[in-house]
Amino acid sequence: MIELFRLNWKMRDEWFRWCLDVPQVELDAPRLDGEGSILRTLFHIIDVEQYWIRRFAYGTEHRYEYAEYADLDALHALSRRLRPFVEETVRSWTPVRDREIRVVQHEDGTASELVFGDILRWLVQHEAYHAGQLTVWSRELGFDPVPLACAWPAGDSMDAEGAG
Repeated sequence: MIELFRLNWKMRDEWFRWCLDVPQVELDAPRLDGEGSILRTLFHIIDVEQYWIRRFAYGTEHRYEYAEYADLDALHALSRRLRPFVEETVRSWTPVRDREIRVVQHEDGTASELVFGDILRWLVQHEAYHAGQLTVWSRELGFDPVPLACAWPAGDSMDAEGAG
């Protein structure tokens, strides 16, 4: 499981590098779908990841405010700062723990059951979904998107059908 997160993080870091070549006005410009802009979408990916990991690991909620991380450097720093916390929790996943359930209390007094493996798989898929949005937006702007092969774990990425 940790390898899936590491591949997403590698791809996310490549998106941050990609952003360095894009004018700030385009990073902030309103976009259809996603979270409304390139930077807001990157922020959303990071915030959702830590939110659900924290909810499962500690039963607590914490949301970051976009306004505090609305520039590329601050957002990339937030991603790097939160990664060890997420990695520690994800590393604890095992096939035995995959179906582990935590009951989380909500502010309104209701409770939900969270399943460890389901949350982790959803988070992997969530980031991949938004990477697809970033790819569409990059092409609309006339920029090459981050290549999928950048996250290929080892060996020749061209061996993978559809890679590149």
